[in-house]
Amino acid sequence: MNEAERWIEFGKYLREQRDRLKLSRREAAKRSKVPEGTWRDLETGRGTNSYGGVRVLPNPGGDVLEKMAKALEISSEDLMRHVGRLSNRQRAGSGGGGKGNTPPLAQKIARLGDRDRRLIESLVDQMLEQLQ
Repeated sequence: MNEAERWIEFGKYLREQRDRLKLSRREAAKRSKVPEGTWRDLETGRGTNSYGGVRVLPNPGGDVLEKMAKALEISSEDLMRHVGRLSNRQRAGSGGGGKGNTPPLAQKIARLGDRDRRLIESLVDQMLEQLQ
């Protein structure tokens, strides 16, 4: 599953959890003190934009996800697991790398499809050339 698909699944999961509590989006936002637009963007994927042909996906901070988890009456670890992130507690207990000692960025890149991975490699190469 690529990163964009992961966000679509996350949005479905958010909606299911909100529906389970019979909360409107507005009620969930008010309960969590997270803007209603943020809920909408995360549930629907509307917050994704494209710049120069590169799709930029949502990236809510851990504090936002923790507020949302509390409003949904689920653990923040469960919510972050659906995003594909580790909480600070999980990260601290895992030896710092998640899968062995692999850095989190490398783990994310490894989940990308071949085309997206080549794009990232090309962007990094261009950035390194500009530094020289």
